Amino acid sequence: MKAPSSGTLLVLLIILIGATIRIKAQTTARNINNNDATESPLDPMEFSYFTLWKYTETECEKKGINGSVITTTWIGVRNCLRKTLDVVQFNMDSLRLDLDTQQAILQKHCPNLMKATNCFEPFMKTVKSCVPESNYEIYEALKGWFSSVMEHVCRDNGTYIKYDKAKHEKCSAEMGAYIFECAALNIIDKQYEDRKSFTEEDCSMLVRVKNCLVNKLNDCSVFSMIAQLFYDHFIKITSCNQKTS
Repeated sequence: MKAPSSGTLLVLLIILIGATIRIKAQTTARNINNNDATESPLDPMEFSYFTLWKYTETECEKKGINGSVITTTWIGVRNCLRKTLDVVQFNMDSLRLDLDTQQAILQKHCPNLMKATNCFEPFMKTVKSCVPESNYEIYEALKGWFSSVMEHVCRDNGTYIKYDKAKHEKCSAEMGAYIFECAALNIIDKQYEDRKSFTEEDCSMLVRVKNCLVNKLNDCSVFSMIAQLFYDHFIKITSCNQKTS
């Protein structure tokens, strides 16, 4: 099994946070299943690409903006990425990425990878026109996380990271189990809008979840770093940022 792409890792790490904090847009199950007397059990998949996407579309519709603009703008992002990156060669090179090839491969592709972060700007602008400012910071955190990952991977011309292919492929196979194990032991039952009122106990729980995953990924330094960076960006948009600063 090849190492997951950055997109796959994004989904996995969002699931981790979604499993530990009940991050729910205000348009989810309560509105859809309003006949249910009780709320369904915590589902680790609640905060996924789909949930975030549907939330954004709904917020656009509330402002009289056709929700399809989100899909259209995202297609523009994909087209931009295709133009900016040599996608075919990049995919071929990523399959042979290992300790002895990483410098040559990353030196070749990093300049375009760094430029690719600009492809998200039109999408971010569209999202900002739809969602409340208080929730737009979530999208900013995700974009900031992605940019930080690119900067880390490309640091020192690709020599800073140590990508051991065998170890990272093993972690890829176990990633889902790691995430659910760490999350299952540290569940915080909070609503989406509660992230600004986390208690010290909540914040400590988040640290334990992050440490659990980072430790399990210890042999896979790149993935471990990605998990740490995701936590660093997410925590800034919660009250935990003040408690830990």
